[in-house]
Amino acid sequence: MEKSTLQKPVRYVGIKENLIFGIANAGQVFSNNMFAGTFLSIFFVKVFGIPSEAVATMVLILGIWDTVNDPLMGAMVDKTRTRYGKLRPYLLLVPLPLSVATILFWSGPLLLQNTKEMTLKIVYMYASYLIWEFFYTLGDVPFWSLSAAISPTPSDRARAITSARVISGVLGGVSTIVMLPVLMDLSTKGRISMNLKEVFALCGLISGIVLLALFSLAGFFVKERVVQEVEQIGFLDCFRYMFKNKPLFMIILSSFLSTFTAIGGVISGYFFVEVLEAMSWSTVITLLGGIGAAIGFVTMALARRRLGNLKIMIYNTLITSVTGIIAFLIAYKNYETWYIVIPVLTGRNIVSNIFGTYNSVASTEVIADCVDYMEWKTGVRNEGMAFSTLTFLGKLSGRVSTAISTAILPVIGYIVTEYTDADGMVQTTAICTEAFGKPTEFWLWAFSTIIPGVLGLTAIIPLFFYELHGKRLEIIRSELSERRHEIAQKMNGGGNENG
Repeated sequence: MEKSTLQKPVRYVGIKENLIFGIANAGQVFSNNMFAGTFLSIFFVKVFGIPSEAVATMVLILGIWDTVNDPLMGAMVDKTRTRYGKLRPYLLLVPLPLSVATILFWSGPLLLQNTKEMTLKIVYMYASYLIWEFFYTLGDVPFWSLSAAISPTPSDRARAITSARVISGVLGGVSTIVMLPVLMDLSTKGRISMNLKEVFALCGLISGIVLLALFSLAGFFVKERVVQEVEQIGFLDCFRYMFKNKPLFMIILSSFLSTFTAIGGVISGYFFVEVLEAMSWSTVITLLGGIGAAIGFVTMALARRRLGNLKIMIYNTLITSVTGIIAFLIAYKNYETWYIVIPVLTGRNIVSNIFGTYNSVASTEVIADCVDYMEWKTGVRNEGMAFSTLTFLGKLSGRVSTAISTAILPVIGYIVTEYTDADGMVQTTAICTEAFGKPTEFWLWAFSTIIPGVLGLTAIIPLFFYELHGKRLEIIRSELSERRHEIAQKMNGGGNENG
């Protein structure tokens, strides 16, 4: 009987709590997606009128700050002990200030629309981005840490992570799949009486409200169940535990190298706007690419059983890179022809989204496995530090790819200038010239497809050195289950275990 109980995992998290966890993430993602490299770069360079060199420098500096900021937050979370848990207090407090910071960030060009003083614009850019970044980290690290603490059962965690990824992909993506691209096109084509500054300010307002309404749910309705040591650990110990975690280091290295792939996502926005002359093409491609995401969702359980998280991550990197290379070659001579480019990019999206959907869960699960590994190795759970790397890696990839992409623009002949319109308002305009004997449009296509595809293949290498899979992982999980049972028995005075 005892053996059978250990083999059959207990389910602690119900459908309602899983849905709430997913919806809360959708609120955060709805807002955060606007900070994706494509829109962030266009916003600063084309809408705010800040020189691309200054934008690239700022994004890179804040990317470096993230290397300190996220681990500091992770260490702070791991030291937190309250009657509400160590994660939920942050999720209760953060949504309101993060919502306000989001609204103020996107309102910058509108608030400063009458100024020609570049220094003031740059100061506002730095200050508003830094404030938003602080509150975002303050909420994101505890949220994803909660995916490991929500249950001691791997299947529970997988369901929670899947819910968060799938629901946020559907609801959270609305801001950047539909709302912002469509409004941008309606504005630039004169179909609505709003300029791009007003469009971004309106979208920022909407995303701030949605964030506040949905992200707040996690703090109120999602529980922490994994047994925690009552004794606080030292601040420096939090960092020491992370550096002892070799599997986590391999994940960090692979994610850093995947930054090369992310460059394509940033440059593609400029390709749609300047070459195909419609940002809404990104909406069409993304929506049709949802077919691949749907296939991925339906077949996810089968893929996880057959392949496991490690192979999923390797295949996802390989497929993302190869499909980019193939897309470039197919439309090599017709990259300005929409009826050739759109089907090619749509096909690429459908194929890559299948494994991308698998990977969205697998990449989070391996972090949870790294947390278990450190608990097994040291007796201490460091969700904060481990999941700060997840949030840090996502931001690092976005910041570095945005910085590199934005710095590349003038090199490939993309020039932005300012002018004063008839109403005395400062506006911006962009032109494509040429570089290295090729038109700028060609380079926008190459940097959207083949160049990041080739460079992104390097992200596979560290994954071959990741050891938490197969029999080794099964043994660690089994031993941890027994330890947790013993700890719970002691804490409950010999009573029944509760997580």
